[in-house]
Amino acid sequence: MSSITLCNGKVLTQDGIRELDVAIEKGKIVGIGRDLKFGERIDCSGLFVLPGFRDQHIHDLPSLLSEPDTERIRKIAASLVRHGVTSAKLATIAMPPNKLLKYAEAVKQYMNSKSNGFDGARIEGLHIEGTFIRRECAGAQPREYIVEPWMPESRSLLDSLAETGVAKMVNIAADFGPDLIKYAVSKGFIVGCGHSKASARQMEDAWRHGLKYIVHITNGAMGQSFKPFDGGGTYEAALTLPLSIEIIVDGYHVDMRYVSDIIERRIQKGREHEIIAVTDAAFSINEEVPKEEFQAFSVVGYRKGNALFVKRFIDEDGKWKEPPPNTLFGSLLTMDKAFENLLNMFSVDHEGFMIDVKARDFSEAIRLSSIITSYNQACLEGLTNVGVVKKNSIADIVVLKIDGSPGKYSVKVIKTIVNGVLHEFA
Repeated sequence: MSSITLCNGKVLTQDGIRELDVAIEKGKIVGIGRDLKFGERIDCSGLFVLPGFRDQHIHDLPSLLSEPDTERIRKIAASLVRHGVTSAKLATIAMPPNKLLKYAEAVKQYMNSKSNGFDGARIEGLHIEGTFIRRECAGAQPREYIVEPWMPESRSLLDSLAETGVAKMVNIAADFGPDLIKYAVSKGFIVGCGHSKASARQMEDAWRHGLKYIVHITNGAMGQSFKPFDGGGTYEAALTLPLSIEIIVDGYHVDMRYVSDIIERRIQKGREHEIIAVTDAAFSINEEVPKEEFQAFSVVGYRKGNALFVKRFIDEDGKWKEPPPNTLFGSLLTMDKAFENLLNMFSVDHEGFMIDVKARDFSEAIRLSSIITSYNQACLEGLTNVGVVKKNSIADIVVLKIDGSPGKYSVKVIKTIVNGVLHEFA
């Protein structure tokens, strides 16, 4: 790997935003300071140098539905890096177990190749989302392939996924007790809960047995209760328990007033490190988003404006049904847009449903938007050498041009560095 120095950028350090040089050599940050001279000097004047975005929850429907291969995974990585993503976990849907395991093998082959982290974003494994959930809370997940956690075959399928070595995160509904969650933790999985109607008491029991995060909060028919019994529902547990929370900040999946309330409550409690922005994108290559109807096994979706919706699905009796109104089918969000949406929210006075918030100054708005799109994902995994721009950390960096005024900023990815490999965009 060649040595490069990013010069005169507005660098987000642990001490704030400062105009500095960042020297990179052999895939790591080897220096941060002024007038550094390591290899090729790349002018970043007027640009913001931040930790690269990390997306732990992004789908690629075309490869999930076909016969995946390493070339397809390479194309995904090359697409993501254009949006400032330096690392990603590819999320799965409810699908036939044999196809799920074949997909895992294709991802494994790519991860073990020299291309990973060189052609684009570093693919860091799978996020098993749609399999071990509550069928009643399927949302856009194909119901026929859901293996509820109480079913005898759930443990053997989990064993098979563990054996692939690439399934890192798994969504297990807490509705049926903590047994499968506890077992998954023993196998080394980071366990989340979504597509669930568990009570807050059930969620607390799951947390005590190793549950670490909430899958896309408020989505996937998440249980909610305004009554005090059992501590409320899954949503109330997500607000109160010390769990990381995924949140899709496209303005469709979660009303931005709720986004604000959920974030501000965490910040008020000194738990800002638990907020994780994800895209939950259905198509990881934007150009491939269908203009017409599309189908994922027994679920038919369609695009309307900037969102994807479920049009119909096949129920357990084999009959086509229409979903509840506004049932979403993943998102069209990208991580650079997620960062932009957060920056615009933080930089102006805004109202939540319950908490009104004053505008933060620009540097603080940048810092919060950055940790939510990068550092906090690393925290969930217990990683200390990514998600930050500091000496000796992995050189995963995004260089952004930010124009506009508070609440109306536009964000453009100019360069992305993955493992010290530079990708530049016009």
